[in-house]
Amino acid sequence: MAITAPDHCIRRDSYPGQDILFCAAGRGFVSSEGRTLSVGPNQLAWLANETTHAHWPDGNDPWIVFFVRIDGPDCAVMRRKVFNGRTTVATISTPTVLEAWFGQLFEVLRARDDEVDLTLNRLVAELMHFIAAPLARPAESRLPGQLRAVVSQMRQAPEQPWHARQLASAAGLSAAQTRRLFQKHLHISPRRWLIRERIMMAQRLLLESDAAISAIAERCGFCDVYHLSREFKRSTGTSPRAWRKGEGR
Repeated sequence: MAITAPDHCIRRDSYPGQDILFCAAGRGFVSSEGRTLSVGPNQLAWLANETTHAHWPDGNDPWIVFFVRIDGPDCAVMRRKVFNGRTTVATISTPTVLEAWFGQLFEVLRARDDEVDLTLNRLVAELMHFIAAPLARPAESRLPGQLRAVVSQMRQAPEQPWHARQLASAAGLSAAQTRRLFQKHLHISPRRWLIRERIMMAQRLLLESDAAISAIAERCGFCDVYHLSREFKRSTGTSPRAWRKGEGR
């Protein structure tokens, strides 16, 4: 844990491993993957150390942070899977539990017993759960019926164009009402939601099949392989080809 001075700033072009910061109090900022994000109490930020990154406290309210660095061949892949193209900041709903997790980590590192590697692997798995839990999809049973209907139909056929009129017909509402439902309950536009579903479909096909990337692009509703590559890199930080190679295919 660290209580940072107002002028304390870390900036690097790259660094081994992946840095994960948890703000217990105060405020700070992280810069990662071309984005600068504000981080407040009970929020956790994951920095992409393989790219240019930085973190620093709010000068008026310096943060108190817990810090851990994880390393291994698949850490960056893990980050992309957990956040799936979203900003790499998560609000932790049980901060006291996460603070207790850091307490366990410190004890294990101090003890350095014979089973330290197994214990650290277990702790990292628990940390991934803490991060991923608040990022899970909202339970669809809680969505309004009209939105649940259109989301279900879009998910069954993400390759379709799903123009505004088609969306409105599926929801039984006007195009404007449908857009407002997406923004209010899913915090995303229908178009971006559809692209996210297409990217997830492409990831599954890249992992489960040997189909050409051009064929996957067509099947997932992208205009061509260049459209898929642009959106895939925007969401995951890497190309479809590199993602497939990183996943072992």
